[in-house]
Amino acid sequence: MPGWDESEFDVSVIIPMYHAETTLTRCVESIAKQGVREILLIDDGSADGTVDVAEDLARRYPTVRVLRNPHEGVSAARNRGIREARGTWILFLDADDTLAEKGAEALWAGIREETDACLGGILRGNERPFPEQQEPLYLSGHKLMDYVLAEPTDRLTVHGWVFRRSVCMENDVFFREDLKLGEDSEWVLRMLASCREAAFVEAPVYRYTLSGESTIHRWKTGQTGEYLKTLKAISETEAARETNWPIYVLVTLLLILTHDTFHPGNPAKLKAKLSEAGRLRHLPVFDEALTKADLSNAGRAKRMVLQWMKAGRYRLVYLAVRIRQWQNARRAEG
Repeated sequence: MPGWDESEFDVSVIIPMYHAETTLTRCVESIAKQGVREILLIDDGSADGTVDVAEDLARRYPTVRVLRNPHEGVSAARNRGIREARGTWILFLDADDTLAEKGAEALWAGIREETDACLGGILRGNERPFPEQQEPLYLSGHKLMDYVLAEPTDRLTVHGWVFRRSVCMENDVFFREDLKLGEDSEWVLRMLASCREAAFVEAPVYRYTLSGESTIHRWKTGQTGEYLKTLKAISETEAARETNWPIYVLVTLLLILTHDTFHPGNPAKLKAKLSEAGRLRHLPVFDEALTKADLSNAGRAKRMVLQWMKAGRYRLVYLAVRIRQWQNARRAEG
């Protein structure tokens, strides 16, 4: 691959925004000078000053376009971005996050003629950047699917990826607007199933902003059902026949326990929460995954929690999850 040439990276950055007036400028400025073709700011029916900030940014940066949607959710906004994009490539960025310095350059370094997608490293909070990988990793077919299923937290989110837009358009790969949680994992798996090849680079590309106000940190009713709905949708695809499918299932279980069952905002009594953990453990999809998953490469903490879950030691699972939640809150505070 030749050296970095800003004129060659023909990418549309798609940024859905909803009540993002305090974070949008920082987000856009992180990408505006990285040589991308355009930045699409797609409002999801904000009622604050988000659109005013976006229009000011469009006046300052000629690559910025502002599009307005009714309040239909992030998937509808992303779908409009895919359809309206003019670039050969698309990159998704959330309005409260930023693209790391030289992130676009790092992604471009992993792309070759047959590559349809490229994922870079993801930073959370103030994590120190990791060393840059000398040679990208190129995968396709079953190896590609198993690779992303093995680490869904990092590899099965839309963040940190750049995708060839023509793959979406030719294969009708759009976000399912009826899915509310885990919808990006479902989309990425369908997208990669249509790709010839994906590349992986270790250079830090995407920087998450950890905040207690983030959607994933707020408790609301119905989350378990939404996660299970997405899990069922993916279970009906080819991904469910891959070796590492049980790993993805168990990561979903951990998300449910963290963001719903044992979330501090959940008003249920502890006895009811422990009973719900038992119900989840014995659902066929989780029971089968706990039996089949190879956890040898999982981190020690994750492996321990899942082993306790399998053994029905729900109070220990509760304590471990609460400690993790406390650690996440401390990181979000800076």
